[in-house]
Amino acid sequence: MVKSTINMLASEISHMPLHLVWRDSGVTQKHGFDLTVHVANADVADQPFVQMNERAPKLLEGTYDFLSGLHHEPYHYRARGDKRLVYLAQAQNDWDDRVIALPEIQSAKDLEGKRFIVTSRAPCVSGNLKHSLQLAGADLSQIEFIEVSSTPGRRCGAAVEALADGVAVAASVDPPFDLQGEKRGLHRLELPSVPVIHNATICANGDWVQQEEETTLAFLRSMIDAIYFFKTEKSASCEILERSLTPMIGLEGFDEVEHVYDVWAGLLSPKPFPHPLAVWNVYNLDVAHDPSVNFIGPFEIWDTSYLRDIDNSGYIDDLYGSAQAAENPAINVAI
Repeated sequence: MVKSTINMLASEISHMPLHLVWRDSGVTQKHGFDLTVHVANADVADQPFVQMNERAPKLLEGTYDFLSGLHHEPYHYRARGDKRLVYLAQAQNDWDDRVIALPEIQSAKDLEGKRFIVTSRAPCVSGNLKHSLQLAGADLSQIEFIEVSSTPGRRCGAAVEALADGVAVAASVDPPFDLQGEKRGLHRLELPSVPVIHNATICANGDWVQQEEETTLAFLRSMIDAIYFFKTEKSASCEILERSLTPMIGLEGFDEVEHVYDVWAGLLSPKPFPHPLAVWNVYNLDVAHDPSVNFIGPFEIWDTSYLRDIDNSGYIDDLYGSAQAAENPAINVAI
């Protein structure tokens, strides 16, 4: 029997464009449940405040059925002998963060000797940013990386304001804050795209999954349906984002809603499998160089068997009309 309500915790508010559409588009009811989504480290009305270090414990104790994110902790848990945490699916395999900069910054090399604002120290965010800057020719030792004070969930908006005030010359932000920056005279600095496990990575307690296989399959089917809805129903998706995301992160107009939609619609994978290069990159950013953890292999914590069963049934191909139409977005193979 499928649980009537499934509870998910998102690691960051940046995951919410997909999750709000997933929650509010009606796709979960098709599979027999309602979806509740909370956000860690964010002050959101009508939900408890969840600290970042509470994510894995609250999943393992059963407060939440699934987590979105938790990109490195499962390796560390497994290295300590706790093999319960598993990844089941991956909504995107490419980095969606954008670098905005003052007009005089025209290349990554121009950042040397200057201050750069980062909105997260997580390896899958700041680590991937630095990797991309290196590929673009910057000497990281010559860049001062700083953070700005802000309430949880509002760091990107604060970064835009700090740049406009001259606190730094560039910042890494989530869409649509690159567009907000452009409205203030900033510009987007083009950097090499680097594949990485990012945003909506579905993590679960493997013991619970084995006991709740029907619920797990219903949840994954609804994820596939949510991605399809997002990619094919722009008007309805934007309506949900305008209603629910705008007050959550401080959007400044429908143009920003559409920008969020366009970025996410292009990145979401119809078949939410992890790409091997994305898995390797996120592993290399945090685990590969740590001898206390790196005896755990990159794919040891992944269990895509449930997703594979759904795919083998033809569910995704039928949804899109063919296997070719359900092809995942291409990634840049340079890591």
